[in-house]
Formats: sequence, structure tokens, C-alpha cells
Amino acid sequence: MTTADQTTLDHRLGLFIDGRDVPRAEVITVSNPARTAETVGTVAVGTAADVDAAVAAAERAQPGWEATPVEERLALFAEIADRIDAVAEDLADLTARENGSARAIIRRELQGAAGAWRAVGTYLAERLAPEEHHGDAGERVRVERRPFGVVGCIVPWNAPLLLTANKIAPALAAGNAIVLKPSPLAPLGASTIGRIAAGVLPAGVVNVLNGGGETGAALVGHPRVRKVSFTGGGETAHHILRQAAANLTGVHLELGGNDPALVLDDADLPGAADGIVASAFRRAGQVCFAAKRVYVPRRLAEEFRARLVESVDRIAVGDPLDPRAGMGPLNNAGQLEKVAALVAGAREAGRDVRELGTVLDPEGWSGGHFHRPTLVLDAEHGDELVRQEQFGPVLPVVAYDDLDEAVRMANDTEYGLCSSVWTADPDRAQQVSSRIEAGMTIVNSHLFSPTGTARIPFGGWKRSGIGWEGSPHGIEEYLQFHSTDFQGHRGPAR
Repeated sequence: MTTADQTTLDHRLGLFIDGRDVPRAEVITVSNPARTAETVGTVAVGTAADVDAAVAAAERAQPGWEATPVEERLALFAEIADRIDAVAEDLADLTARENGSARAIIRRELQGAAGAWRAVGTYLAERLAPEEHHGDAGERVRVERRPFGVVGCIVPWNAPLLLTANKIAPALAAGNAIVLKPSPLAPLGASTIGRIAAGVLPAGVVNVLNGGGETGAALVGHPRVRKVSFTGGGETAHHILRQAAANLTGVHLELGGNDPALVLDDADLPGAADGIVASAFRRAGQVCFAAKRVYVPRRLAEEFRARLVESVDRIAVGDPLDPRAGMGPLNNAGQLEKVAALVAGAREAGRDVRELGTVLDPEGWSGGHFHRPTLVLDAEHGDELVRQEQFGPVLPVVAYDDLDEAVRMANDTEYGLCSSVWTADPDRAQQVSSRIEAGMTIVNSHLFSPTGTARIPFGGWKRSGIGWEGSPHGIEEYLQFHSTDFQGHRGPAR
């Protein structure tokens, strides 16, 4: 895009500051993870001076945006959603090529990205409405929610379209202006979502910068950025916390997970196997709330393992643009190396490792970051593969002897994002769910229902994050309280 309101997509993007495209000589080259020799596009790299300019533009634009009536904001958001829909086919192609997820999954992600802008309308007026409290002596207290001002939004590479929309739509709905920084590993799609929003909203309300750690550090550490919202890994989150501490900048962190799936002894085993596989190998396992370890009763383990093998072996792996592919490559070489090392460690420990699925293009396999969907059928709870968040297409299966042991192992982790319980008994599901140390538990699935997507506050316990995203509760991360205590003309309170 050379201007933010175009409906054709450019694969060579500059910065976008104060309503203008800003080219830079230094660029990040984006490669296709399915064919690493292929260049998908480039994005300009922002400097500390560019961060200053973007924050200044956001500061200038924010008061006017905050004063915009809710009805006008929502009408603009509906236009943003329509523009995303208008470029959805091309944007799905572009994002599949830079991200590596199967195009069909990206296309559904785009529906969610457009929907995030529309969903704000279902709760914005209610969340911004002031509270009034009256006392017997005639006093009156008014509690209002106000925006922070400038918010820095840093988004990841694994689901860049949806996670960008989920972050910036509520931040903007609350009346903030933003500076968006996508991941350098998949910046084109996220930048495009930001630019579409920038083309609809007043100049300076949305600014888009790209770059690596230096650009991110300049944004997080900027003294006039009042809130930082980050989705990504724990190591980067620790850096952000240290940088934000210098200015006591508020932070919202949505981090990783090591989600357990607990199969109970009355579960529908075929349905559980297919449901867990659908979660675990979606986007090649590169989803923070994917099922990453399975606990199954020992007396059912043999049957359940066989059903998992059957289900995983149906996965076709190939180019994300191939409509036959249910799973594409991993996004980057580092992630592939990590997963390969974990699988190699399981083999060295003598575990039953099965690399399954159908390879659609054997000749092109070595040219991309591909890994076959893999099961470790006899893992132990203490295995490194079980203890870590793999973030890849590998799933360990652990047998348990009693439910208390299963719950203990499920909770024995530094993470607490999501979980699932598989049972025919809703009462048992609720009992087990209440014992799990995680932000969310899904029963008989490890993917959210439409109602869950709309209403569940997404976030985790422990090292899985700070704060909540999505649903009507998510906008609270971008608002702060201001209260007024009216005491009439009776003189000062004593």
C-alpha cells in the first residue's frame, strides 16, 4: 500500500506515521516458510526517531479521537471490518505465504479479524457508561472510565491478523491512539490490518512501525506511551517488564501456555482423539492455547493411542496455498530446530515416537520449515517434551492411574493458559474444571465455541500472562478510572 486506504495489497511496506507512508532504506525481507528461497515482501525498519514521531502523532490525535461519540466510532469500525472483508482473499494468500498456516485457516482467521471490529459494538456503550452513586446526605459520586492516551501494541507472528484486530480494536474503542508493531517474522498481514484501520480513522490515531528488538524497546521504553499490550513469548515479556518499569508504564501480557487435555474414563474416545488432534496440530501446533499434552487413564491408553495415530495420520502436510494441505510448515528455522530437538530427545530416551501424516510434495520438503505431525505415545510427565511449551506439531501422551494424579500433573507447570476436560458427565467436568489452575477450561473440545469466542475473557494464570483480552472484559485493559465526589456547598469534608 502506498496510502492506507487502498484496497489492493502491496508487499513492500514503509512505516505509517500520522496518516503518511514513510519509506526507509533499511528493510526486513520476509521469506516464505514453505519455500525459504522465495521472498514474499519487505517492510521498512523503524528507528528510535520514528518511534518518537509515531508517539507524537498519536498524542496529537488522541484527544480528538477520545471526544468522538461512541456511535461515530462504531460506524468507523464497521467500515474497517468491511474493508478487511473486501481484501480478504488477497490478504489470505499473502498471510499464508509469510506465516505458513494453511490458507483455509487464515481465511477463517480473517473472518474473526473483521468480526473483532464489529463485536465492539455489542458492549462499548455499556462499558463506557459512567456509574452514579448517591448518599443519604445528598452527596453524589460519579465513576468514569477513561483511556490511557497512547498505547503501544506489539503482536506476534502465529495468528497475526486476528491477534492484531483483537488488540487494537478494543484499545481504539476505549479512546486511545495506538502505535502498532508487528512481529518481524510475519509483519505484512498485521501491518495491512493496521493500515486499513489507519485509512478509516483520523490521521495519527493508528501508526504502524516495523522492526526488531530495538524498535520494540524504543516503543516500550518511551516515556509518553502510557500502556503496552504485548502478545508473545515469556522471554520477550521479561524484557518488556524491565523496560516498562523505568516509566512505571502499565503492561498487558498475553503469553504462552502448556495446555493439558484430560481424558476421563467415560469420554467418547474417538471424539476426544479427533478433537485433541484438531487443536494440537492446528497451525502446526503454533498456537498458545493448543492442546500440548494429553493425560489418559492407563486402562484406556492403548485404545486411545491407536485412535490418535489414526487421526493424526490423516493430516496432509504441504504448501499453505495447496487446498489439500491441513498443515503447513513451521514459521521459522528457530522454531523448527526447537521442535526437532525435543523429538530427538524423546527418541534418545527410548520413547515411542511416531512421525505421521501425508507429505504432499516430497521433493519440496527440504526447501521449507516442515515437520511431520508427531506423537510421543508413551511420554512421562517429567519428560522435557511434556514440561516445555513445544509450540510445534508434536503431542506427548501420558497415562495416569487416578484422576487426582491427572489433575496434579495438569497443574504441575509454570503455565496456566487453557485446558480441556473430556467426559460424558457435565457435573464431573465442572468438578475437574474447578480444580485446574488455568484461565480457561473447555469441555469436550480444545477450541472455543462461538459463544466462548465472544464472551470468554482470554488470558492466563501464572506465567501465561497479566490481564485479559477479548470479550467485553478485554476493553478494561485499555481504560483507567476517574472518580468525582460531589459534596454540594456544605463546605469541605471532614
